[in-house]
Amino acid sequence: MDEYVVGGKVLHGHDLELVTGYVHVERGMIVEVEERSTVKPEDCRACGVVIPSLINAHTHLGDSIIKDMPFDTLDKLVRPPDSIKHQALGAVSTEALAQAMRRSLTDAASTGTSLLADFREGGIEGINALKTAQNSLKTVRVIILGRPNDARDYIVEDEIDTILDHAQGLGLSGTNDFNSSIISYITKRAQERGKFVAIHAGEKDASDVDSALALDPDYLIHMTHASKHQIESRIPIIVCPRSNLMTGVGSSFRHPPIAQMLESTIVGLGTDNVMLNSLNMFAEMEFVSKAYLRDDRKVLQMATINNAKILQRDHEVGSIEMGKRADLLIIDDRSNNLCGTRNIISSVVRRARPDDIICST
Repeated sequence: MDEYVVGGKVLHGHDLELVTGYVHVERGMIVEVEERSTVKPEDCRACGVVIPSLINAHTHLGDSIIKDMPFDTLDKLVRPPDSIKHQALGAVSTEALAQAMRRSLTDAASTGTSLLADFREGGIEGINALKTAQNSLKTVRVIILGRPNDARDYIVEDEIDTILDHAQGLGLSGTNDFNSSIISYITKRAQERGKFVAIHAGEKDASDVDSALALDPDYLIHMTHASKHQIESRIPIIVCPRSNLMTGVGSSFRHPPIAQMLESTIVGLGTDNVMLNSLNMFAEMEFVSKAYLRDDRKVLQMATINNAKILQRDHEVGSIEMGKRADLLIIDDRSNNLCGTRNIISSVVRRARPDDIICST
């Protein structure tokens, strides 16, 4: 359908201003946000609470091959090269890997996500497996951030360039996993080519934060144990609190210090490893609101416009504004779960679920 209208209670613009009215769409783009005192459902393709589609700024789709992980230390679960995760990745076929990632992408779309960023392990083979998983799947778009096959103590220049040819940038594990000269080289190479550089830092402790900051990445993942001074570097941060709690490196309100981060930089939200958490961003928002921030508007911004800014896509997605893609969710505020809500944003953040979605566009 090239032209259609959705309407109801619309969360408009970067500030998620609540207005009553219609969103007019032509050829997949928002052409008008029309305020009205009342909305006629019969004039709409769908009617309810209209919000921007969610953005998941940090995933590891490859470990979709394993689920229900034991409670264990971060290193035993995910640290390269000998963790449970990496042993599983080393034993799986490319075909099975692609199939598992496709299922996860389908799940992300069904839970309201239209764009996600993936830290893609496995070198060019891992990137190609993800592209196979994406093939013909139009409902969710992926920013691929690749990395070399493992944390070696030597550089394979052709491998780095091949990865950068096929990915939007680098998604690196912490600096403690690399020889410092190697990580400096591959980071500089990506930056010379105008590609993203994103890196884990401060997840288990602060020992790798300063060395990560020295690389001047586009954004950092976790910063769970970063100091106030380190946060004030102003480099954007993606936090993944459900993952931190699962691996034992996080705690409510304190680690990561999300409120403090928001005072200094742009903070976004991700679900992290599929083997640890579902890709359900509604679950991530509810957890962040109740256990860390208690500012529902800021939480919803983290999952929409903040993530779009960090991923450098805010010119096209992340908010409901004329000229942007019509990446929209229409939420049923008359569902058994949401009926009676008085604060739309709080209800979306703290209690909405994927089954409350009437449709996505």
